Amino acid sequence: MQTLTETTILVNLVTALLSAVLSIYVIRLWYKQENRLSTDLPLMFGITFVGQAVNNVMLALPLMGYVAATLLYFKLRALWLVLTIFPLLGVIVNIWMPKRQKHHNKILGLLMFYWLLVVGLSPTEEVVIRLHMPVILMLTIAMVVTFAIVWKTNRLKEVRSELIVLTFALGTVGQAIKAVLQLDFVTQVFTAIGTILIVIALVNPWYRRKNGSGKSTKADPEAPLQYA
Repeated sequence: MQTLTETTILVNLVTALLSAVLSIYVIRLWYKQENRLSTDLPLMFGITFVGQAVNNVMLALPLMGYVAATLLYFKLRALWLVLTIFPLLGVIVNIWMPKRQKHHNKILGLLMFYWLLVVGLSPTEEVVIRLHMPVILMLTIAMVVTFAIVWKTNRLKEVRSELIVLTFALGTVGQAIKAVLQLDFVTQVFTAIGTILIVIALVNPWYRRKNGSGKSTKADPEAPLQYA
């Protein structure tokens, strides 16, 4: 049991370090673009990686004995997960509702209000997880469906959509393993692999090599699926 705990701590910390490094990389990638938008994928995933890095550290701290695994601490971690979940929800809303931009903040605001309300009023960790799960499932399904369509229709050549689909599929498998076998370190290994795959998908060296310039191009703003 001690070995399993130490392994879980190590995997969480390594995943946190990897997420932090890659967040800096993709945010710098976004910053170098000639035309930067707040909804660009590199920025959104960069923010998500920051949230993921801190979340992994927070997962490790109770196992290391630095903090008590109380309900309050769990709720603080659930609040921090806003940085991991909501940037990607913003991506989905922006992709599927490009002509309804004035409603984007309302949709995200309602979802965030629900998320915070659950954290504030739930009496146990189990209730928080159960009530947050619909938002997480909605995000996962939406990301898989969105980038599967993009992949099949070859709509967004700037990113490797199949790698994004694979990442979220791995995340789903990892969560299933955690739920059934209670092996948190396996979930974190899947998370680390998924983080690397996302960065490869966003950088897409094949596209850059083919086009030579390495500059990102924007999709048609009138199209139902767009990059930013």
